[in-house]
Amino acid sequence: MLTDLTIFKKAATIPNRTLFNQRITGTSSFLTIQGGSRWALKRKSMSAYFTKVHMACMYDKCKDFILRGTEKCVREGISSREPINLNELYGEVFQYFLGALGFDIDCELVSSNAKFHNLCIQRILKWVPLQLQTPIETWKMKRNPEVIETLEMVKKLRQIAGHILDFKHKELGKDGHANENDIIHMVINANKDDNEEPSRVRDFELDDVMTIFLVIDNMAKTLATFFVEVIRNHDVYEKVSREVRAADISSLHTMDTSLPYTEMAILETLRLHPTLMRGIRIVGKNLTLKDLTITAKSMIFFGQLVLHKHPDFWESPEEFTPERFANGTGFIEPFTYLPFVAGPRVCMGKHLAMLSMKLAIVATLKNYDMRPVPGQEKDKEWDLRFTIVRPIKGHLVDLFEVKDSSEISHNF
Repeated sequence: MLTDLTIFKKAATIPNRTLFNQRITGTSSFLTIQGGSRWALKRKSMSAYFTKVHMACMYDKCKDFILRGTEKCVREGISSREPINLNELYGEVFQYFLGALGFDIDCELVSSNAKFHNLCIQRILKWVPLQLQTPIETWKMKRNPEVIETLEMVKKLRQIAGHILDFKHKELGKDGHANENDIIHMVINANKDDNEEPSRVRDFELDDVMTIFLVIDNMAKTLATFFVEVIRNHDVYEKVSREVRAADISSLHTMDTSLPYTEMAILETLRLHPTLMRGIRIVGKNLTLKDLTITAKSMIFFGQLVLHKHPDFWESPEEFTPERFANGTGFIEPFTYLPFVAGPRVCMGKHLAMLSMKLAIVATLKNYDMRPVPGQEKDKEWDLRFTIVRPIKGHLVDLFEVKDSSEISHNF
């Protein structure tokens, strides 16, 4: 197996991310697949924000937003008396969560509008991959009322991003000192460039904020997948529920030590259903793999979805078995488990992702019991057409308030 990471690099340019020429996230965000010097400098500037040490400092605020956001969205879902869509539920929860990272201004601008933001993100994810079709299909799509509405929603979301940036620029202008817990302050400082046109710097800032709106949704998709699997496995659900209801979440450390089995279940979810199915790299020099020659500057794709289910590396690879991670991930053969990729370009947000997903699981199961809707107890299916994996069967659930914290439903 090829494990020399020095021969790979990120692509210096990628197509601008648009929906029929309406700019969404551009090409230079510190969280995108793009490489190059601008990406490297921005990543270096942002990296301290995402360390586990810093996540511990931000833990109380993250906990507050996740607990409040989950309770709000769950209660709204229950009051509707309709099955709850896990993709929509956690999509909205994680847009609400952005308030903890510094997005909230003007009386909770972002968290109070989480429903709109989530709808916009889901529409983007639905339509952007479909625009590269036959000319006739593209012509029809451009005239689809939902696509037209989505374009207006994207414009509005970029306007909101601009309003947030204006507010944060004024904050920074008062004393020049960035709040290390405010990701927007970090974005502004990471994009400072006296040699660049101000309008381009503004576009780069907007691209970064829009990228955060989109990337935070990856956690929502993983969490929806987590529950699709867990609620269909009686033993796993019981272990997770009991652990959650006894957990001490007073600090990041106590939460992590209180939720060992829950973490195993998250890691197993990311193995069977990695949020990103594939990664892209550029080969830096000529190389030969057996009888295959790959020339320098070639673009290659590596498939997490294939690696994570390869029978050479995993026993019973199609089974959902959290216990395989009882000893963590250190025992796994290198580069066969890549939910956050690996090496110098490992996902910056992995600690934030684990922290927020654990908190959302606690916020859900501490007070509520989750079950598949009647008749769909065995239904499970994922949309694998695009890069982002999301459940399309089994994601409708019923939630019931738990009166006694020791209660666990045994009805599946």
